[in-house]
Amino acid sequence: MKTQETLTNEELIDYVYFDIAGKYLNKKIDDWSQTKKWYNTVFELSEAVRFTYCIGVLNMQVMNGGFEQYYDNDYGIFAEETLKGLKKIGAELTHELLKTSLDILKKHNKTECDLFEFITESKYWDNKEIEQVLDRLDDQYYNLEDKEDLTELLGNYLRNSEIDEE
Repeated sequence: MKTQETLTNEELIDYVYFDIAGKYLNKKIDDWSQTKKWYNTVFELSEAVRFTYCIGVLNMQVMNGGFEQYYDNDYGIFAEETLKGLKKIGAELTHELLKTSLDILKKHNKTECDLFEFITESKYWDNKEIEQVLDRLDDQYYNLEDKEDLTELLGNYLRNSEIDEE
């Protein structure tokens, strides 16, 4: 059996920290459409597990369907926490792209609703400017692999964190 020291960064992220998050969330949430409960439950996770979850879902969603998918599947409700995690691990380029995507949503939130409702109620999809900016950001995100290695940055951060199983 491998110890934390002998795991690759990818194994540490996927099979330790992300696994802890997944098991905890699946134990606590039986209806994922209850976004407020989902949101609050993520904040019950330790910082390292929460950042792993937030950064992991950002990367999976954007790589699979772009920032539009990230927001459309409601993961954008964690964007501000993900920004904190990206800053903490030193992922400056990814941080800047996510911040830009969030800023464009905030700019077009002309309603009286908060950002959480703006994202979960998909009040932004009738706006072509948002779509165009997110598409441009997708292209930049896909080209980050040679410039910024999220797996390495997150793995290094986790190696300096205590595993706090939920």
